[in-house]
Formats: sequence, C-alpha cells, structure tokens
Amino acid sequence: MDRVDVFIANLYQSIEHCRTDSFRETALQLLANVLDFDAALWGSGNYTSSVFHSVVTIGLEPDYPRALEQTQGINPILPALMSNVGHAVDMRSVIDDAAFRDSRIYRECFSGYGVERILSYIAYDARSHVYTLLSLYRFDAERAFSEDERQIFERIAYHLIAAESHAFFFHVALRDRLHTRVQAAVCDDHGLLYQAQPGFIDLVEEAFGPWQQPHLPFALPPPGESCLCNDLHIENEPLGDLFCIVVRRANPLDALQSRDREIVAAICRGMTFKDIGRELHLAPSTVSNRLYRVYRKLGVTSRSSLVRLIHRSSRY
Repeated sequence: MDRVDVFIANLYQSIEHCRTDSFRETALQLLANVLDFDAALWGSGNYTSSVFHSVVTIGLEPDYPRALEQTQGINPILPALMSNVGHAVDMRSVIDDAAFRDSRIYRECFSGYGVERILSYIAYDARSHVYTLLSLYRFDAERAFSEDERQIFERIAYHLIAAESHAFFFHVALRDRLHTRVQAAVCDDHGLLYQAQPGFIDLVEEAFGPWQQPHLPFALPPPGESCLCNDLHIENEPLGDLFCIVVRRANPLDALQSRDREIVAAICRGMTFKDIGRELHLAPSTVSNRLYRVYRKLGVTSRSSLVRLIHRSSRY
C-alpha cells in the first residue's frame, strides 16, 4: 500500500480507540504525516446558518473561525467550493496571487493569521443539510500546493469525513441493539444536527414528513431519558457536549411501565409467575395482576398471543 492507503487504514482503525470529541484533532495530526501544511481547519454547520456549529483548528489562533465566518460574503473560494462539492479546490484556481493579496478577504482575514496558501474541500448532505469544510493552510507564499497534493487531499478528505461519522456512531453499535433496528444522529441541545445516519432521516421523515428547518422536528427528551412521539421511540444519550439521539419505531412494550416490561420480557422467556416473582421480588399474585392489566392494555388475551405480538413488533 502507498502512504495514502496506509493513512486511510490507520484512520479507520483509530475509531475504536479515539474519543469522539477529539477525533478531528487527532485525525488532522495524523494527516500531517501525509501532507505538508502549517495549519488546518475542520468545521461543520447547517446550510441555513452562517456560523460553524462545530469547529477544530490546529496551528491557528482561537479566533480564526470567527474571522472566517464574518468574511464569508467576500471570500471567493466559498462559491467555488459550493460549485465543486466533493472536490478539493486550491485558492490559486479561483484567484491569482496578485489579486488574492490585493483582495479584502486577504486584508481582513487571511493576512492577519499568516495564511498565504489555501487548499479546501467541502462536503454537503442534502437530507440533513449539514456541510463540512476542511481547509489546509501554508504560511509561506513560496510553498504553493501542487496538483498532486490537491488530488491526495481530495481523496483523503472524503475518508476523514466518513471516518468521523463512523466514530460518532461506533458506540451505538457496541450496545446490544441488533434486534431493534435503531438509527442515530448527533445534535446539540437545540436539536441542530451534526451527524445523521441515512436511516435516521428515513424514520424521522416517515413520522413527521420532510422538514426544511435546521433543527429536528421534535423536542428532545431530557438527557438519559426517552419518549414516544409520532410512533417513534426517541432516546437521548449524552455525548460530551453533544447528544446522540437514537430512534426506532415504537413497539407495544414502549407504552408499558418499566416493571411491566420486565414481566413481559420474563413471560417471553417462558418463566412462571413464581419464578418471575422471585427474580423481581414480587408476590406471584402481583405478577398475575400486573400481567392481566398488560393484556388489557395491549389487546391480547393469553401468553401465546402476547409472545406473538412482542416477537412480531421486534422485527420492525
């Protein structure tokens, strides 16, 4: 394998050991072993917003992302990137050196941070409306990015973004969820999406219809809790400063109290009232009474019909 293949392989292998909140910085540091650059930015946001909702930089002053946001309207590379989504763009292909150094964007943003050469890549998900910007910078005007470096960055940038998405959802796969057909997304406390699995968008649009707003079309349950909404079971798991929102189609068990769900699960395992009572520290008569109320709530009349209902719903 060439060095790019090795980088990509190591990138995906690092997912298991790297925290999601530090993945971008770690990946950019690894990238420095493949491409020569002095600084980098990795930011994402919503197409309706003019600010990054998540951004990491290396080799730059902390206020650089803010300066970049404030000068979007005079940044000539941005329209070029939006016209070439999924392709790396060198600033030199947009504006020549003399015009660049005489431009407002150079005077009001780049020159103040020592930026002389820029190589950028933008990705956009039309369904979640999330864009991701990756930019590499050099501080020496004599060290222009070559066409070979542009092609390498274009190839790597795709995998950087894909690997980050895998990293966000890796912890979901570690949980015992294989039977529930769950889908997940990552958002902030306002419901603004950072990452979303395609199946997550499918389920939400099925329940709420297509939505054009940058935020999720439902209120988030409190962190660590779940709720039912429009036939979806929605769970909110804290993920550092963000939240992993896990959704699936609601099933009959979701409408039951936790103790009743435990009883139903035990019935589905073939346990007797006596065995269930011993396991849950309940009298067998209490187990029987609660199960009868479950029958009425779920519209079933026997153990066998209850088991069939639960097994049938678990397939969706």
